[in-house]
Amino acid sequence: MEQNNQYINSIVRAVELLNLYQSGERELGITEIARRMKLHKSSVHRIVRTLEHLGWLEQNPDSEKYKLGLGILDVAGVLLKTYDYREVISASMRELKNAVGETIVLSVYTNHTGVCIDLVEAENRITYTSKLGHPTPVYSGATGKILLAYQDPAEVDYTVAAGLKQFTPDTIVTEAALRADLAEIRKNGYATSFEETDYGVSAIGAPIFSGNGALLYGLSIVGPTERLREKGVEALIKAVVDEAASITGRIRNMSV
Repeated sequence: MEQNNQYINSIVRAVELLNLYQSGERELGITEIARRMKLHKSSVHRIVRTLEHLGWLEQNPDSEKYKLGLGILDVAGVLLKTYDYREVISASMRELKNAVGETIVLSVYTNHTGVCIDLVEAENRITYTSKLGHPTPVYSGATGKILLAYQDPAEVDYTVAAGLKQFTPDTIVTEAALRADLAEIRKNGYATSFEETDYGVSAIGAPIFSGNGALLYGLSIVGPTERLREKGVEALIKAVVDEAASITGRIRNMSV
């Protein structure tokens, strides 16, 4: 890999070293690693000793070669749990979609915006801002507000300072109104929005938390305003809040 000032070369080389084991060798010696990586043996030795200290490599005392350490399993276990979370959530999203007959959106807070990372669309599709992989505002719409409501105050300050762009006549565009709405969301445990970002589109969102109580995702029901009102906003609030709480409970059980 070419050097790049954006990266820490020692970390890059450590990962490249670990990737050598993908070819199937159980053990590799310093000389062989140095040859494959085209590095001096002294440099390889420092990287290997560091990885050994962290438990990512282990030395065979008989061959004096190195194999992958059990420390990698700790990270792999966390990764597997993360995928398990998503499997649990995806199944719940499908169940919720079948129960309410509307599109279900899963979003995460990143870089001061909300990003849709999964969605289960209803049969009667509608056009709305939240698209898979696209950033969405966190001050407008239940899908974004449910994420912002549980962030540190500094994140709210940043959002306000960046400006509250108006999308529709019902978009929140003042700091006082936004802070009041976020406080209400935290108090009630859900967010609602009626045509704040897209004309004719409304949403109801609830938070999903990790085992230690940190916000993981926002779960939202999105649909045409009139259809959501006809189905009953209170009933839809209960549906999304109950489903989000159920997901949170299962994630906490998996975290034990």
